[in-house]
Amino acid sequence: MQAGVAIAGLEISVYLSAERAVGRAPACPIGGGCETVQSSRYAEVAGIPVAWLGAASYVALLVAALWPGAPGRLLGLFVSTVGIGFTAFLTYAEVALIHALCAWCLASAVLTTLAFVLAVGRLLAEEGGCLRPSPVPTAPG
Repeated sequence: MQAGVAIAGLEISVYLSAERAVGRAPACPIGGGCETVQSSRYAEVAGIPVAWLGAASYVALLVAALWPGAPGRLLGLFVSTVGIGFTAFLTYAEVALIHALCAWCLASAVLTTLAFVLAVGRLLAEEGGCLRPSPVPTAPG
């Protein structure tokens, strides 16, 4: 499930990156705010398109999903936690500062939130999970 979420997010990020690279506005399936959001000052961080940052985070989430054990669990939790914070800011920017909503960005926000929920679930559920309490030793006898 985690890998599927990462691949879906990667597809969105690659689509938005490709449209930006050729100078086209992304097709906006709902509402028509995609071009406004994609051309805003919030579409880049330090000159790097946000869609590229999204692609990098979804690749990291895919690696985390495929990496067994504690390293994969912790990487997934770290990347999704940073992602959900950044996504919250970008969604705030869309609503309060840009006054336009991008359906692709909202879909990515949903995927990032789902990635976070799955990462927490994986951390808590896997055998020997990092937050699983140790068994209480019993006295012999």
